[in-house]
Amino acid sequence: MKTKIASILLTLVLVCGLMGCGLTAPEAPMEATIDGYTVVLGETTVQDIVDQGYEIYLESVQDVARDGDKYISFYYSFAKEAGNQFWGYVAVPWNGSTNINKEMELSMTEGILKSVSFSKSSTEKVTASYNGVDIQDMTFDYASEEWKAKTDDTTTSVAYIAQVKNGVLRFKEGATSGGELDSFSVQMSEKTFEKMQNQ
Repeated sequence: MKTKIASILLTLVLVCGLMGCGLTAPEAPMEATIDGYTVVLGETTVQDIVDQGYEIYLESVQDVARDGDKYISFYYSFAKEAGNQFWGYVAVPWNGSTNINKEMELSMTEGILKSVSFSKSSTEKVTASYNGVDIQDMTFDYASEEWKAKTDDTTTSVAYIAQVKNGVLRFKEGATSGGELDSFSVQMSEKTFEKMQNQ
């Protein structure tokens, strides 16, 4: 009898897996808006941001690249002034060499945004929003209810993560926010990003 029940359960799991019963990630826009300008991941370039009046600052360079990687990433902050700033990872084609000076230079204009991050404190003077929701109004409860975000156990701070179609959404507390949501980011998956670039 136990074998028969186990067999039925296994069949149900397999059928559900094949049909995608509740296992598909929710649709989510791979874009966000700040100061009236919409950053479209996979399309918007660093030059597009500069053209909006933002100054760029290189924050960090990808530590490790693997053979076979097509792109290399750079992390930038974009700012007009205090209270009007955001961050993002940008990618450019990688030549496979350890010398990435050319890629770094290219990233300052032709780098394509593959993620964007906002904090409540850095967007006090402008409106920053995702999917029509102002970053200032976002909460962990909203993230959980709207995007089925789950606790991110990879960090010691309070953080939630939501796996969505074409990427991931992250919600984090701030250093001084006392457990309240302070920052939000939307990141496109490598697979989706590379597919867009090859179209």
